[in-house]
Parts: sequence; structure tokens; C-alpha cells
Amino acid sequence: MLDGLIGLGLWWAGAAWVRRFGWAWGVVGVWLNLLWFIYQNELGQGWLFYLRGVGLAFLLAVGYRQYGLAWALLPWPLLFAGRFELPMLWPYLPAWGEGLMLGAVVYLLVGLFRRP
Repeated sequence: MLDGLIGLGLWWAGAAWVRRFGWAWGVVGVWLNLLWFIYQNELGQGWLFYLRGVGLAFLLAVGYRQYGLAWALLPWPLLFAGRFELPMLWPYLPAWGEGLMLGAVVYLLVGLFRRP
């Protein structure tokens, strides 16, 4: 529950930053991705929840045609932390898939409720 509130807080802070300074979502998304990664590693539940959150945000960004934000939300901090050792990261990829599926469900539900 706390992870969801932190995620919503980060989204709100990013929206405020975009609105106030007029920066692109892609630029703000790089920093939001890094803050989400740091939070999950230091206080959160680890790489699995990081990948689920990034997968959810990635698919919502693609769905709402924010392609710069989608590129910024790829799991690049995890690759740096794993020293680009891809065989070590294979067990964590299903969590990213779960996040992508959750993002698809949220996107479809929002689309159903936005129709007249």
C-alpha cells in the first residue's frame, strides 16, 4: 500500500514539475525512474516491485502517446546496478511483465470509464 502511495506521489510531483517549468515528460521521467529505483532499493521491497512499477508506468506512457517518457521508464537503473550482467537479471524479467500486464489492465479500465 505504501509503495502505491509513493508511486502516486512521484507521479504528482512529476506532473507539477511538468506544469510549472514546462519540461517534457521524458526529461522528468528519467528522474522519476531513478527516484523510484532508489526508493525501492533503500526503503521499498526491492527489484521486483521496482520492475512492476516501471512496467505499469511504461505501458501507461505508451498508451497515452508519451513516447519520450516511455523511453525514460525503461529499467536502465537496474542495468547499471546489475553491472550489465544480463544473465543475473533474467529472474527479474517476469516482474516487469507483470507490471506491463497491470498497466494494460489500468489503461483498458480507464478507457472504459472515459467513454460517453
